[in-house]
Amino acid sequence: LVTCAVWVCSIRGTFAAAGDPLDQWSWRGPGAKESFRGDNYNSAAWEKDTLVVVGSSHKVLWRNDSDSSWRSFETGTQRPLYGITTANKTFFAVGARGTILVSKEGEKWTARNSGIAVPISAITYTDSVFVAVGDGGHILTSRVGREWSPQPSRVIDSLYGVAFLKGSFVTVGANGVILQSGDGTYWLPQTSGTTGALRGLAAGGNQFVAVGDDGVILTSTHGQTWIPRSSGTGKSLNSVVYARGTFVAVGAEGTVLSSKDGIDWKVRNSGVTHYLKNVIFARNAFWIVGWNGAILESGGFGK
Repeated sequence: LVTCAVWVCSIRGTFAAAGDPLDQWSWRGPGAKESFRGDNYNSAAWEKDTLVVVGSSHKVLWRNDSDSSWRSFETGTQRPLYGITTANKTFFAVGARGTILVSKEGEKWTARNSGIAVPISAITYTDSVFVAVGDGGHILTSRVGREWSPQPSRVIDSLYGVAFLKGSFVTVGANGVILQSGDGTYWLPQTSGTTGALRGLAAGGNQFVAVGDDGVILTSTHGQTWIPRSSGTGKSLNSVVYARGTFVAVGAEGTVLSSKDGIDWKVRNSGVTHYLKNVIFARNAFWIVGWNGAILESGGFGK
């Protein structure tokens, strides 16, 4: 007998025997996989026992361990949301026209004034500061997520990803732009060696990993010197995450890759051809969200 929260898996106990959990993906979207209908999901975040998914809709998807199906909640805005993170048991979502929304439980959302009117693509948090990045080279910082201050980036390229590791912030974006900062306020350009867009960034395993158009993958130990790696695919990559000693990257046409060291990458079988936008680790599994209603859960990794 297999027992587990019904929304997490109905047959999770079989995954360990079935093989590598990164080749065992289950469809968790609210609609049928075959329909290619539904909202375009852009990002997801996990806090305690709750998974929140944001995207093109003015509603967020919400689910916790006790639920048998997804619930949706109004955000109070008609604008699409592109990124979400958690800090101090609170969700922070960002999106079009400078949107920043805050929610304690993922049900009721409060708007914050970003001071800008361009899309904000990504947000991250360390123990002391939030950093959000977006179009036109905009970078915002905040101590508690209430008041936001603009920081000079000295670029006008759109910024798509941001991460923190070992005392360094890094943000990546269009035209191969990479910026590095020690405190989130003073940013220095770095040489990426590519002119394609870098769309995702992860920090883990003592290194940064950036992914982008045409299957580009770059790694760096401190965010200053970047080394190209062979991804094994020419598909564009949108997001990468590090958890359980593994990097997982996702992208166009259902592409999923994994690597233990950021150097050698393996193509995985996602079982879908959807445009995959974001990957996170939650509830002892990797979760992917994407367009046309795509939500996927990997096999379980145990406690």
